[in-house]
Amino acid sequence: MNKNDVSGIRVEANYIARYSGSGLVNTVVGFLVILLAMAAGFTPVVSNVAGYTVGFILGFVLSKKFVFRSNGHFVGESIRYLAAFIVSYLINLFVLYLAITYLNMHAVVSQFVAAIAYTVCMYILTRFFVFNSK
Repeated sequence: MNKNDVSGIRVEANYIARYSGSGLVNTVVGFLVILLAMAAGFTPVVSNVAGYTVGFILGFVLSKKFVFRSNGHFVGESIRYLAAFIVSYLINLFVLYLAITYLNMHAVVSQFVAAIAYTVCMYILTRFFVFNSK
């Protein structure tokens, strides 16, 4: 392994660490919204929409300013972030639907499973599509 490989691994590890930290904050806020909405009697899907709407705004700000420290064009990054969010969110809803409908998982457990799918997809898209400086 040469210096460039080690440097690249270090850079990626830093991105992942910052993404994980910001994701933790975003997850707590988003799940708080989801769980409060479910407790108020909203369906799991409506609750999920509410949580991810709040998470969308918070996630963009944290990703741009803290995770990737991007100085890129706000409008371009916003549009790409929206596209990444839509793709990731559709995967989230698909996993949520499968978990509840076909795997008969409890709604709360299903939300966590769906969140994992969303998180992995969103990291890949934000890292290599939204905030890629190349």
